[in-house]
Amino acid sequence: MSRRKPIDSKILEASKEFNAEVFAETVKGAFADLPDYRRNQNRVLYPVWYLSLVVLCGFFCGCNTIEEIADYADHQEDWFSSLLGERVSAPSHGALWWFLVKTPAGALKSYIQKWFRKIPGALKNQLLAIDGKRLRGANFLDHITHVVELFAAEDRLCLAVEKVPDKTVEKSTLPIILEQVDVEGAIISGDAHFTVPESAERIIDAKADYLLAVKGNQPSLCAEMENFFDQAHAIEWDELPHSFHQEIDKGHGRIETREVRVVEDLDWLPNAGKWKNLACLVEVRSTRQKIGSTTNEVFRRLYISSRRASAKDFAKWVRQHWSIENKCHWIADVIFKEDNNLMDRGHSAENMGLFRRLAMNIAAVADPNRGLAAVRRAATFGSGYLKGILAIIFCREVSKNFS
Repeated sequence: MSRRKPIDSKILEASKEFNAEVFAETVKGAFADLPDYRRNQNRVLYPVWYLSLVVLCGFFCGCNTIEEIADYADHQEDWFSSLLGERVSAPSHGALWWFLVKTPAGALKSYIQKWFRKIPGALKNQLLAIDGKRLRGANFLDHITHVVELFAAEDRLCLAVEKVPDKTVEKSTLPIILEQVDVEGAIISGDAHFTVPESAERIIDAKADYLLAVKGNQPSLCAEMENFFDQAHAIEWDELPHSFHQEIDKGHGRIETREVRVVEDLDWLPNAGKWKNLACLVEVRSTRQKIGSTTNEVFRRLYISSRRASAKDFAKWVRQHWSIENKCHWIADVIFKEDNNLMDRGHSAENMGLFRRLAMNIAAVADPNRGLAAVRRAATFGSGYLKGILAIIFCREVSKNFS
């Protein structure tokens, strides 16, 4: 039986040192310039900073829908009053609904990004994965919100979120995202949707490097790479300079062997100059064998990159690219039930997605050694834990950006 992880001492200390007055002022300051887009301002009972705090705490304490957040706020009215050092009442479902529907996602997003501008560690040499995601499941195709996210693999932070009409135009968000985040020194990885010369140029101009998957959307490049690697394997790489790394994993009832090869001599490659600062080609060959079976499955993935590095480094970066699926998209769908969310009016779907990612980021910063599901349980069952988390983020981190 696995041992239960003790609560981090810094969270307990922050909870004990919690100052309601400082906390309230910091939260209010964080939202001071966020316009209130609700109708009839004379009838507004709950300011946007308070509604934002309620939604955020609701997501931390196991809520996944507006109905659940409204119930949570009603049951925790006394706790919120003690948290803020003044008597407050619980907002109704309608108040929360109108706030999320009417507030433009761009306005809310700018504040969330400002909070985390200084919180992440240096992005130099860190892999930043860019990928798209639907905020509604396939069962609700008439009301889908599609977003593109930039995710820091090591820090486990969602650094940027941009809405797009559909998956086919994901690459159009890259210039916007690169303007929002200082990516200097980082490696930006993307799937084949981003593998166009314009994307490579923009990443280099942002003083970062690219690692882009090559598939059928670049038929000439893909064919040249496949032909080169096929011939190289045929002669067993005899006298062909390259870097090689092998990994063997056992699990899920199978054995998987991954072989990574990196080639930097590109004089033979036609039109290599169209890819700005192209430095190498990467092949990842995976052989999977089910335990007890005599047959193998072989898969090959191809990449281009502007970073000169060893095959071992590229093996790590290729695997880290999938962290946006495993540590961001999977968490949103499985833990927050994002794929089943029915919110579709106005800006509600995108705003709910932003608050989910804010909760993910806060958990990654304040308690990085605990999974999000465990963080939500601790926040639900122990109000002192959540108070400590909020103190660390707002009183110690966010306040730096609003000082």
